[in-house]
Amino acid sequence: MTLVYASDANYVALTAISAVSALTHNPGAEIVLLGYGLEAAARELVQSRVEAKGGSFRYVEVGGALENLKARGYNGYTSYATYARIFIPELLAQKRVIYLDCDTLVGGSLKELWEQDLGGKPLALATDCVPWTYKRAINHPKELPYYNAGVMVIDLEAWREHRCTERFLDELAHPHGPNPLGDQDVFVRLFPEETALLHPKWNFISHYFLFSYAGVRRVNGGVMRFGEKEYLEAQKDPRIFHFLGHTLGRPWYTSSRHPLRERYREAAREADLALAAEQTRPMQPCYLLQYYLHKFLPQGAFDLACYFLYLLNIRLKYGC
Repeated sequence: MTLVYASDANYVALTAISAVSALTHNPGAEIVLLGYGLEAAARELVQSRVEAKGGSFRYVEVGGALENLKARGYNGYTSYATYARIFIPELLAQKRVIYLDCDTLVGGSLKELWEQDLGGKPLALATDCVPWTYKRAINHPKELPYYNAGVMVIDLEAWREHRCTERFLDELAHPHGPNPLGDQDVFVRLFPEETALLHPKWNFISHYFLFSYAGVRRVNGGVMRFGEKEYLEAQKDPRIFHFLGHTLGRPWYTSSRHPLRERYREAAREADLALAAEQTRPMQPCYLLQYYLHKFLPQGAFDLACYFLYLLNIRLKYGC
């Protein structure tokens, strides 16, 4: 099993924590780190923890390719390192890999995910909880799902056959819409028919701790690719937690209200990186409001209130 991460200097500690959590439940896995200008000490920080956990480690520098994208002015969102994943099929010879964002925590075996049938498609993603008006903002049809690219299963041979990297780069150069969330928006807009669906337990986002199934469905404009049964299964037995955005506060911040805050601290200690989970940063007011709305409102009222707040946020940001 090959697990791939991408990181710059700001995210190596989180990458190491995620990799150790993955190896705890998937001993012997290979960890590949695509690095964006990482110095030797940063590489060693991850490698030493991977090897101490019994995994194999490989480092691949991708700074040259990413600097080229940066020079062209493409939106890097939080880090240009995220674009490294589009070059994976050019860099690795394996038939299949699992890509994980560094803000993930693996909570169980990934064997089922590793063996999932993609039906000949080049990649598999789980859907996100994104207001349907955001799809309009990036020129993506409302009736199609919006995927989250933080967890990906990639069939490298099918990817090459479909010329996904070349098409991706062409879309960056000649976009059919804006990409506020960087490369994720390109994946969503460019490959809707070439994306297999992942069960939500493989990319259990923070929103799923808050919303009912009906609430997520409303936010997504009624477009779902899984049923309530799968949603409840994911809540009962999530395998990969993804702390995307700042919903509930990222668990490595001391201000976080995330229900997995203590679990993340334990994972950081296991990776001998306890201080990485004790960063000081105040929780953003809008997410603090969401937390208290969930705490004090009935579920249905919370779902409805946040739906309108989400729409208002998109209207204010993008005019949609």
